[in-house]
Amino acid sequence: MWPSLRRAAGSGARLKNVSQLFPKCSGFTDSNLNGGYWRGLREIGYRVSSAELPFGYSEDVFPSIRRFSSEPAERSLNQKDDSETLGRDGSDLRDDDLECDDELSQQNGMLDAFKPTDRSGDTKLQDKTYRPYLFNLVLNAPSHSFRNVLDKWIEDGNHLDRNEVMLALFHLRKQHLFQKALQFVEWMESRKLLNFEERDYACHLDLIARSYGIENAQKYIKRVPLPFRNEVLYETLLSNCVRMGDIQKAEEVFKEIKDLCLCLTVTICNQMILLYKRIAPGKVADVLMLMEKGNIKPSAFTYKLLIDLKGRSNDMAGIEVVLNEMKACGIEPSIAIRSMIAKFYLHGGLTEKAEEVAKEMEVQLLELKKDRRNVIRSLLHLYAALNKPDDVARIWKLCTEPNVEDFLAAINAWGELGRVEQAEETFEAMANMKLSSKYYIAMLKVYAHNKLLSKGKQFVERMARDGCPYGPLTWDALIDLYVNSGEVKKADSFLLNVAEENPGRRPLFTSYFFLMKAYAKEGDIHNTEKIFDRMKKAGYPGRPLHYNLLLEAYINAQVPAHGFMERMIGDKVRPTKKILAELRSLDNTLQKGCIAD
Repeated sequence: MWPSLRRAAGSGARLKNVSQLFPKCSGFTDSNLNGGYWRGLREIGYRVSSAELPFGYSEDVFPSIRRFSSEPAERSLNQKDDSETLGRDGSDLRDDDLECDDELSQQNGMLDAFKPTDRSGDTKLQDKTYRPYLFNLVLNAPSHSFRNVLDKWIEDGNHLDRNEVMLALFHLRKQHLFQKALQFVEWMESRKLLNFEERDYACHLDLIARSYGIENAQKYIKRVPLPFRNEVLYETLLSNCVRMGDIQKAEEVFKEIKDLCLCLTVTICNQMILLYKRIAPGKVADVLMLMEKGNIKPSAFTYKLLIDLKGRSNDMAGIEVVLNEMKACGIEPSIAIRSMIAKFYLHGGLTEKAEEVAKEMEVQLLELKKDRRNVIRSLLHLYAALNKPDDVARIWKLCTEPNVEDFLAAINAWGELGRVEQAEETFEAMANMKLSSKYYIAMLKVYAHNKLLSKGKQFVERMARDGCPYGPLTWDALIDLYVNSGEVKKADSFLLNVAEENPGRRPLFTSYFFLMKAYAKEGDIHNTEKIFDRMKKAGYPGRPLHYNLLLEAYINAQVPAHGFMERMIGDKVRPTKKILAELRSLDNTLQKGCIAD
């Protein structure tokens, strides 16, 4: 079934004794499984390493764990790298770019756990802009007298409603107020005001991991009543390891749960593929081999992760092989995966193929009578990336009753095309709607993308007048605006100030990325290193992309990068082929210069 995949990927080493990676009580052996179905998928990953992964997890816990995972939901998901960042090498792609929808939902899904709905299915409680009194009470309570304020509220005759508690937590997490949310949960638990359930303990653990790290979260598990020390709790811990990109901790968690004899499932494998895809692509094949030996069929999300993996390595043939096998297994590619493939074609210079995918999506749009919005939004973004303003205008006209998310897609598309006036007109068309800060920030990003510093500053004043929350997303847009306008020092100073003034709310990864890239381009080694250090102190682990930027600073300054490989090894970051090649090139250039002198 997989000969074409094997030919496309080439041969790879195989683990000799995969059965030892399973819990002893699982009953898996090397002899009880055939390898025909999985070999191709494993081989389209990277070469198999000899690392042993103690896997084992229960399938029925995943709906719960999806609600307790990682990246903030308010984070901008459609941020665009320019051609210098993306280049032709897929290894240059940021993890935040070109992510498939399921990955984003897996990484953002915890918010859904705290967003209650009423029994009738009314959307009143689902309104993201609705903020209940309890949320405001928690938000405004000073840290030093937090418990006293809430105790007084209870003494005044109020009581906690679980729905209101979940909604308050939803909004706290949405604004990245994890320490405040943790104070709230710990107050409820200490006062025994709610009967804590499985998801409540998992929520508490997740907030500890976000606020104080994985080790403190592991200590908390010992305080959880024994009946609740189950797979949901451990998978919450694992998802935080994945979020932080900490392979060592993730594998420690696997080792800890190995004796629980939990089944290896496609969901836990997807978590590890997601981790390895970002940090150590060479280990993806190990996970695929475990799935083969465990007779676990890949899910749609598995295929999406593999397509993403091949796209980031600029392997267009590999993408098509995975896509064909996905269809052969009866899984039709969704709009999200078609859109992702089209973007990879674009970044690989295959514009005609990207246009073919867009035409296929249009045909699908015409066939749909319902649920057309996602197709329209994807096409708006795709035609903007293809630099086709007429097609963007044509598709936008098909959206006869746009909602705020449709307007948002149109604003982003016009901004990407440099059509600022059309973006402004689209924003004003929804100005009488009740908008969250996300929509204002999208417009601010348009000004940043088009280097309109003056207009951006005026718009920030309007945001303040309209009462928009001032948080990490706004900071990120302002830093982008300053950097794109050439005001790098102002952006640096601004980032430092907001980080110091808001210790409970860390800036986004992209805020540090914009600054590192700007300093690296100037060959400013000192400031590039400074931002890199501040980023790590903020809790973002070092990744190949960061070291790419650091090395770029040394190359542009024509200064030898002494000990660069040792630093990467110390951070447990595997050097990419690009980094190795650039290090050799830098050394050769400097040696030639010395000889010439």
